[in-house]
Amino acid sequence: MPLSDQERRVLQELERELFIQDPVLARQLETGIPTRRPKAPKVLNIIAITLGVALLLLAIPIHPSPLGFIGFVLLATGITAHFMEKRKERKRRRV
Repeated sequence: MPLSDQERRVLQELERELFIQDPVLARQLETGIPTRRPKAPKVLNIIAITLGVALLLLAIPIHPSPLGFIGFVLLATGITAHFMEKRKERKRRRV
């Protein structure tokens, strides 16, 4: 069923308002391609890995140190989260 002239005008006005208010969403709806996710999880993973390595290096001179254990846990958590994020991104691209 075709749209009437008034309905077409209202729809065009809504589209214009959407492009003005939220151009990213409008572009995403127009192309059908989702925008990239925020980079916050990647940054947190990198910080965790860096802090883990730093704590491990600081713990070397102090042999029975909880710093080494905390550093290892941070390092392992950061690496695991990084690879899980990569896997999620690959699955999203396939779909």
